[in-house]
Amino acid sequence: MKKIWITIASFCMLQQINAQDTKIIAHRGAWKEFNLPENSIAALQKAIEIKSFGSEFDVRRTLDGKLVVNHDPTHFGDTIELKTYAALNQKKLSNGEDLPLLQDYFIKGTASKHQTLLICEIKAALLSNTTSQLTATETIDLAQQLGIEDRIIYISFDFEVLHTIKTLRPSATVLYLENNKSLDEIKAANFNGINFNYAQFLGNPSIAANAKKQNMMLGSWTVNKDEDFNKLVEQGVEFITTNFPERYLNIKKAPR
Repeated sequence: MKKIWITIASFCMLQQINAQDTKIIAHRGAWKEFNLPENSIAALQKAIEIKSFGSEFDVRRTLDGKLVVNHDPTHFGDTIELKTYAALNQKKLSNGEDLPLLQDYFIKGTASKHQTLLICEIKAALLSNTTSQLTATETIDLAQQLGIEDRIIYISFDFEVLHTIKTLRPSATVLYLENNKSLDEIKAANFNGINFNYAQFLGNPSIAANAKKQNMMLGSWTVNKDEDFNKLVEQGVEFITTNFPERYLNIKKAPR
């Protein structure tokens, strides 16, 4: 009986260590918990304020070559790739902010020596692979110009976009979002790891186990239920993206 209790205690301790090691990433900033527009600079600043490990956001390119932060391919119904920034920005975010320019986002997100990283998702263009590639190359060039390359992790569903980033910036950290390549293919492309939807890990726990064997970074999105969070922690997923970063930061701190 004593041996059983020791085993249980050891397991509980392991769970606590794993939870504490889990890194919480605010999905499109800490918008939902604080009633802010997603991907807004205000949501980014709130993610920094609550000390999220990272704040995720999405990058697209306008018709006139401006890099903007927006998840959907449209802004108030206007297709971003087909409109100039000036035309798009006539419609403000719900808190009065401009449609964020990536340069402003980068500058505001790295203005102080906080520890929150920028988790930069390069969105694939709707109409042209050329636009996708321009979005990628111009984003990494901007990061270099601003001297903030070490404060960014790049993610994308577009394999070729990440391949371009890794080719041009071998030291960049890139995580692939789509589970349509083998781990060997992802590793062979010199990507640093994977960042799959949580359902992929829950449906096939061998993904996490095999990725760890290959020393790959391991992330998951978008995790909003405690049950799913706990299962991913058990599997050793180290980066968890959520719409409730403050909640899960508090869960991490709580004794188990």
